[in-house]
Amino acid sequence: MALQKQFMKSAVALPAATAAVPSDKFSIAELAELFGFPVSALVQAINRNRQAVKKPFYSIPDLARRWNCSRATVYKVLRESELKVLNVAQRTATRGKWNVPSAVVEHIERSRMETIPESVAA
Repeated sequence: MALQKQFMKSAVALPAATAAVPSDKFSIAELAELFGFPVSALVQAINRNRQAVKKPFYSIPDLARRWNCSRATVYKVLRESELKVLNVAQRTATRGKWNVPSAVVEHIERSRMETIPESVAA
């Protein structure tokens, strides 16, 4: 709801006789009305799209949230995959600051994807 209000405040209303040009701005309410959607549905779609935007790299906490698991599990999955990740920590640091390329994340997710066995689903 706050996002909806933010967009509504920042939008500029167009005069009825003005032709739309690429630089024109529309509020969420105006877009929803234009396409016949409820405002709340459009706000939800915008939020889903923002979450789906691919990042070039993921941090360990990012992956823990994405996979709904602990950071320790993320480290275990990365070690098991034996794929390369980027350490952006200073060379003198005792601990690493790991960034995982999106291609590695997608590869791990594809390779670990499986159907639920009947014995578990029942």
